[in-house]
Amino acid sequence: MEQASGAGWGADRIARLLQGPAELPLLHVAPSARLCSDCGAALRCLKSSTRSLTTLATGTVRVRELRTHCPDCGSAPLASRQLASLAPPGQRFGYDLIVWVGLQRYLHLRQRCEMRADLARRGITLSAGSLSALSDRFLHLLGQLHTQRAPALRAAMQHGYPLHLDATSDKGKGGLFLCIDGWRGWVLHAVRIRSENEAELRPAIEITVALFGHPVAYMRDLGKAGANAVAACCQAPSVDLVCQFHLLAAIGRKLLLGDHAALQRGLTRFKVRSSLREWLRPLRAQARLDQASERDRQLPALLLWLLEGDGRKRACFPFGLAHLDFHQRCCRFEQVASQRLPGPLSARERGLLDRVRELLQPLRERAFGLAALAERLKCSQAVFAELRQVLRLRHDALRGRKPAAISPPPGLKAARLDSIASSLQDYRAKLRRRVAQTKAGSRPEAIVLDYLDRYYEKLVGHPRAYDGDGQIVAVVERTNNSAEHRFASAKRKLRRRVGRANLGRDMQDQPAEAALAANLHDEDYVRALCGNLDELPKAFANLVQSGAATARPALDRDNPDADLRRCIRAWGAKPAGHPKTPGDCRGGA
Repeated sequence: MEQASGAGWGADRIARLLQGPAELPLLHVAPSARLCSDCGAALRCLKSSTRSLTTLATGTVRVRELRTHCPDCGSAPLASRQLASLAPPGQRFGYDLIVWVGLQRYLHLRQRCEMRADLARRGITLSAGSLSALSDRFLHLLGQLHTQRAPALRAAMQHGYPLHLDATSDKGKGGLFLCIDGWRGWVLHAVRIRSENEAELRPAIEITVALFGHPVAYMRDLGKAGANAVAACCQAPSVDLVCQFHLLAAIGRKLLLGDHAALQRGLTRFKVRSSLREWLRPLRAQARLDQASERDRQLPALLLWLLEGDGRKRACFPFGLAHLDFHQRCCRFEQVASQRLPGPLSARERGLLDRVRELLQPLRERAFGLAALAERLKCSQAVFAELRQVLRLRHDALRGRKPAAISPPPGLKAARLDSIASSLQDYRAKLRRRVAQTKAGSRPEAIVLDYLDRYYEKLVGHPRAYDGDGQIVAVVERTNNSAEHRFASAKRKLRRRVGRANLGRDMQDQPAEAALAANLHDEDYVRALCGNLDELPKAFANLVQSGAATARPALDRDNPDADLRRCIRAWGAKPAGHPKTPGDCRGGA
């Protein structure tokens, strides 16, 4: 016998290989029928097969399955229904184990090492690769069951549904497009995309409409791809709406991005921040000493205030202008310094303050252009804040913010939407008069008016759902933040599962069906899908036995550029008989 050697071949492993597999309990299963249902003749054994089977209920056992047939009429062979309800045909893992792994992975966010340890305490040993395979089988069966149970889900969606459309990626990789029921938060359809283009978005919307009917409204961003895809699918009485947050963000970028970036370049050119950080570093170290007095901490605190303000988290651009805020703090430096460092000043304090004044001098003089940039930014920011006040989008309504725990009643939300629509109409008329009074067509008011004229009809008229008594029970949201919050939550969960911060490659490899797993948190969805989560293994078994789903998953885990990468690797392939070079033996990354 050839001697085993190499890394990983310990004495225990070699001993286990020599001993062979451990003896497992043997179970015999056969069809319960003894007579042919067509001709009544006695059934005879056709063949038998033995395989190992692992379930949560039985652990790992050997199963010998007997298949029977009728030799007289040649009817289809019969197999054990009891075994078919435990595990997919020909597979070694039961439905209950598939469901357990899927729920642990995607609902409880457990990593593979944690699941392996838990299963080991139950007497079940599985490799990390087997857990990944079971996760894929769970997602595959869940996606098939979701499609099959679409009529029941559609019946549970009383009063219809608004269709929220949005896509996400991580650093440009792993595009995922979701179609979400905005009233219930259910993911109705998910698909991986290379980029947001009409050719990829439109089929996903059409599939959603075919399964769940036309929505009461489409809620989308301002992208052309989404607009064209919705225009091809939208039919009365559905309405096409755009997210007010996305509109406000687009107007803010148009108004503020150019001047804000120019201000940043000016601050960088004069090395304002870098010089302040350099001067702050030794002062911060001295302020941490035990013998440092309160006066000793005032000077480093003043420099830190210049750099970071009060330290509170600021809203992202364009809702927060970090460089303009920094410029304004620099302009207030003399006033704040006189309050925090009253005389008499020490020689060290006087010297550092003189250097800071000299550093900040170009920011205040109009000859250098930074003061004029700041003035234009403040004028544009005032118009932007005016529009934001009309739309009533506070900080807690911004994308990425945690949604409010208590939502206002639908009637109150409808009245608020009506009030915002009325205010927006009055504001358009006000802007039109202001723009007519000036000859400067590039003024901020003209930019805002242009956007409102283009999108006004898609910003108002949000549909409502009524009960039998005529009371409002649901109102279409005016933003797409529900989808944005879902994406942020999904990325946090993915980081918990894989333990990595950069999710670009993981999002490319993750099947789109993983987005459907979040629906299992909703009791109404689970009730329409299978009754309860304890019945999910039985629902999977019935799905496979009915032929509505294949037993083995066909999930799209391949990288979108996998074919191109294989082509690139083929460029470096050596022809047959080609001598190897020293570099051919080096391991890959």
